[in-house]
Amino acid sequence: MTQLTELKQEFINLVHLSKQERMLELSALLTEYFKSDGIKPIIVGGLSVEIYTRGNYTTYDIDFITDGYNQFDALLTKELGFNKEGRSWYHKGLELSLEIPDNYLEGNPDKVIKIELASGRSIYVIGIEDIIIHRLESALVSQPENPDWTDDYEWAERMFHIHKSDPDIMDLDYLIAASAKANVDQIIREWL
Repeated sequence: MTQLTELKQEFINLVHLSKQERMLELSALLTEYFKSDGIKPIIVGGLSVEIYTRGNYTTYDIDFITDGYNQFDALLTKELGFNKEGRSWYHKGLELSLEIPDNYLEGNPDKVIKIELASGRSIYVIGIEDIIIHRLESALVSQPENPDWTDDYEWAERMFHIHKSDPDIMDLDYLIAASAKANVDQIIREWL
């Protein structure tokens, strides 16, 4: 369990890391800090795409699905020096932005993966199957006639091809079943 003084010290050290490492380590520090409160932040959105594309995609913020919005707000603003701007918190010195778009995971919690970082800390990331489906849904909303013209489609396809042969990361049966419920299974079947 991480105490507040330890968290603050480790937080200061983030400045020496690359942008991606800062985002991942901040996520891990917050995950470790809130563990004793039963709060489990799950990385979704762009950072999950960045993780699954092995850094080929770049994002500028961290999106968490988690309970404990008020606890996050108090910690970030009162203890760690973040400024609240609308739905986001921003730390100027670290150039990090964080958002909690919801406390409900749109996807299967059993597919959330735990990744241990080089520091020994861990993060939780939405299952690749669900982030692929979310990106395809977004592509269909923005370009219903030509979803393959969108960036969301491109990144979904890249994640699929990177991990399709790795059953430890991607469950193809689940992907097909879940994508059928979201009406994007025809795209997955074309990729197969």
